[in-house]
Amino acid sequence: MEQNASQPPASPIGAPSADPPGDDCRTAFQRLRVTVLSKPTTVTPVQRFGWIGPVSFGEAIHGVDLRVEGSELRASYHLNLPISGHVETRHRGVDVVATRDRAVVFRPEGDTVLTRWAGDCRLVCVGFERTALDRALEALLGQPVTSQIPFASSLDMTTGRARSWARMLMMLNHQLGDADSVVLQPLVAPPLVDGFIRGFLLATDHPYREMLDAPAEAGRPIAIRTAIDIMEAEPQTPLTISTLAARCHVSVRTLQEGFQRHVGMPPMAYLRKVRLRRAHDDLRAADPSVQTVASIARSWGFTHLGRFAAAHEAEYGMSPVRVLRAPR
Repeated sequence: MEQNASQPPASPIGAPSADPPGDDCRTAFQRLRVTVLSKPTTVTPVQRFGWIGPVSFGEAIHGVDLRVEGSELRASYHLNLPISGHVETRHRGVDVVATRDRAVVFRPEGDTVLTRWAGDCRLVCVGFERTALDRALEALLGQPVTSQIPFASSLDMTTGRARSWARMLMMLNHQLGDADSVVLQPLVAPPLVDGFIRGFLLATDHPYREMLDAPAEAGRPIAIRTAIDIMEAEPQTPLTISTLAARCHVSVRTLQEGFQRHVGMPPMAYLRKVRLRRAHDDLRAADPSVQTVASIARSWGFTHLGRFAAAHEAEYGMSPVRVLRAPR
């Protein structure tokens, strides 16, 4: 197994591996449930994993058909691209057969299974730490991203942008095997990885693509930026449209119209999204033996548990109870 020793390796669906694989391929997938579906073939197994900043890279072929099941909660977005063979996947209830012409994209939350990773499939995978990808999108949009990015489940690799981005992926993945590569040097890696992340956002399908493709608009009015800063900094306080308008030195109507135009929703709807995000983060971090969904929801101003649960499931793809009880 080839491995970049500077960082822990990551599996193709994102769970770190503690030990290199031996005769039993399961050791390559610590924290994942692996089922061997076929007898070994004559294909020589190969694995190579490494990191550049917030991006993980991997390449593997196992010589046996595998079923790999991952946790429903992960810290990263992932893309798997076969460069030979195919892999059958299921993510958030959607089945995708990934080939060299169609990559599969996994979001940080929801069921994720490689239902059959063919033994002759050489798979290249890349993972983006959720925070890094979300912040990159915020920088491009000029506005906060309050929930996970709802990427399409697959990416057509025959399009111009996807082909161009895939060449970057292959170059970076290959460079990990060369300790002397300039790509790994501190003066080169950060801007290169930043461009790679932004390229991924421009190549993939998601609801923000039209905004990214549109000509850049003038910056938001200062009152809108100020209101957003207040809501992000003080979501636990009893903010109202009137208090926000007063603190931003504009009328309520001006603030409402400005949010609708520049953010695409009313100020109070934006505040609910911020609070829902904070509640979700608390659910992920909480000890279920100490805290409950109700206590966390109430701490963020959600007094109707049914509506809170529905809003949470619509935003994050699973109920708050499942998030609270998920393995840490």
